Amino acid sequence: MNQKQNDRKDTHDSTTEFFLKVMQKEKNKKEKESAPMENLSTTTMKTLDTFSRFYNYLNQLLDKILSSRVTIMLLSFVIAAVLFYNIAGQDIISSPTSGVTIEDVAIEVEGLDDSLEITSDMPTSVTVGLIGSSLDIYSTTLSVNYEVYIDLSGYSEGSYTIDLKSRNFNDDLTVMLVPNSLDITLEEKVSQDFNLTYTFINEDQLDSKYSVSVESISLDTVTIYASETTLAKIAKVAVCIDVADKSEAFDQTCVIKAFDSDNEELDVEISPTTAEVSCSVASYSKTVPLEVNFTGEVASGYQIADYTMSQSEVTIYGLQENIDDIDSIVVNVDVSNLNSSTTFENISLNKESGINKFSADTVTVSVEIEKVVSKKLDNIAITVLNNSENYKVSFVGESGTATVSLSGSEEKIDAMSADNVTATIDIDGLSTGSHQVEVNAMVDDDKVSIELLSSSTVTITIERN
Repeated sequence: MNQKQNDRKDTHDSTTEFFLKVMQKEKNKKEKESAPMENLSTTTMKTLDTFSRFYNYLNQLLDKILSSRVTIMLLSFVIAAVLFYNIAGQDIISSPTSGVTIEDVAIEVEGLDDSLEITSDMPTSVTVGLIGSSLDIYSTTLSVNYEVYIDLSGYSEGSYTIDLKSRNFNDDLTVMLVPNSLDITLEEKVSQDFNLTYTFINEDQLDSKYSVSVESISLDTVTIYASETTLAKIAKVAVCIDVADKSEAFDQTCVIKAFDSDNEELDVEISPTTAEVSCSVASYSKTVPLEVNFTGEVASGYQIADYTMSQSEVTIYGLQENIDDIDSIVVNVDVSNLNSSTTFENISLNKESGINKFSADTVTVSVEIEKVVSKKLDNIAITVLNNSENYKVSFVGESGTATVSLSGSEEKIDAMSADNVTATIDIDGLSTGSHQVEVNAMVDDDKVSIELLSSSTVTITIERN
């Protein structure tokens, strides 16, 4: 009995111990599984704390940097240096030899004798090619103290080919000039006197209701020193009167300049260089029509069919007593040898004496040119004019008819017939007897010209009925 109880007790103890071990194993397993999570959570918290501390440190550091002007300048310099290196520095350091061209380098003229003038067309600039280390090229282009020049020391009148020279380039660079020489013509300067006129400047700054009249100029002539080639280009020499914002009479010291036919200023020596002017200011104006005056002859076989102007009238300004008698402004248009329709732009208006200014200084004229065709018409009956006495008029040896030629555009000539033409003789004041009279021929369209091909005179007999 006791043995059985002992066996049961041993069995119970073994079972309990087994469950206790299983439970302990499960507990250990759970502890092992939860340990990494706890470690991970601890690591995460430490990382976030460290990042937060670093972020706060950066904020404090930036606050200190941005509060100091010197620190900001140093930081900017460092950033600029980094950018420079990334953009250009690598090429400069890594490219031992390179090339570059510099456009439009001005040519300086040195050593030219005061009595001489360059009359040939000379370029004002050249292209410079540089070959060498990138660093040398870069420093040279940054300095911009280099020069290209031509030395005319010792040269006299004549034509020469002269090499261009350069200076202030880095000695380690190869310098090439394009072109590397110039063809130069030198001429002796001579003097010539010119009559002095005037021109207005800054007219766009003069109120449109005002005009300026020049009352007097202290000089009549000036002397100009230049080569004969340049003197021949001078179209006018004028005092330049500044009329900006003028509303009443004024006196002014004005610079004297020489101009060519295109109104471009010429570089010449003028003596004296200034003149005194006295001017009055008026506000009178009137509007007058523009009239075209064709000069020259169009090409043979052509004629002017029509023309148009950009404007038909212009306002003129000046003293009333000076412009009251001006009724129109003539626009001269040279049509010499034209054989096709042409537009003439910016034709200058003729500024008659007394006119201070125009509302527009130029006008555009379009001329229509057409080919001329001709037609011959025979047997045009001659009509007797002014036969107040009702005489009997007979043509001696004549048929009493005329032959004409009509010329004009093809369209108009095709429409012409004998009905459009009149041939006449005039017997006003003639008595009975034999007379030689002139034949006149007319056409009823002023765009068509007429030529009498038959005899321009006829013999008639006048008798009483």
